[in-house]
Amino acid sequence: MHLQPLFLWLSLAVGTCLAADPVPQSTFLYSVNLTFPGNGNLNIGRTSAGNRVAMPILGGTFAGPKLSGVALYGLDWGLTDNFGIFREDTIYYLQTADGALIMVRANGIGQNVHHSFETSSSKYSWLNGVIGYAAGRQVRGQVGLDVWQMGAAAGQRPAPGNFTAPTGGRFPPRATAAVEEQT
Repeated sequence: MHLQPLFLWLSLAVGTCLAADPVPQSTFLYSVNLTFPGNGNLNIGRTSAGNRVAMPILGGTFAGPKLSGVALYGLDWGLTDNFGIFREDTIYYLQTADGALIMVRANGIGQNVHHSFETSSSKYSWLNGVIGYAAGRQVRGQVGLDVWQMGAAAGQRPAPGNFTAPTGGRFPPRATAAVEEQT
C-alpha cells in the first residue's frame, strides 16, 4: 500500500526524462553533383573485407542557401563488402564562389552518408563542427548528394559541451576524474 505513491513518482520521473530528449533537427546545407570518369578506376580487388575500388572525383558543382561553388577533386576508395553492401570512404574538396576551400570527408553505408568538414576560412569556420548527413543518387557518371546539417541551424556553431575537442590536449572534466582515479 505504501509503495503506490513511490511507483507514481517513479513513473512521472521516467516519463519526464523520456519526454525531455530533443528530436534532432536538420537544416539543408547544399546539393553537390560529383563527376567520376567512365573508366580510370583502380580496382584493388577482393580483400578479406570485400572488393575495394578507388574512384577519382574529377570535379562538379554544389549550391545551397549559405554556400555554393565548385567541387575540385577527390577520391572515393569505397568497399563493396562480402554481403554486397557499398561502404563509402571519400574525401573531396569544395571551393566556394568567394574562394574558400573546404575539405569534406564522407563515410557511409549504401546511400546514407555521414559528412564532416574542415576549412581555414573564418567565414565558413562554423562548418568545422558540423555533422552532416547526405542521401545520394547516381546519374550517368555523376553522384548527386543532398547534404543536411544535423543539430544546430546552418551557419551556427554547435553548442559547446563535453563532446567538443578540449583545448591543450586535456580530457574533459569527467574523463580527467576517471583517469586520475585509475592512476
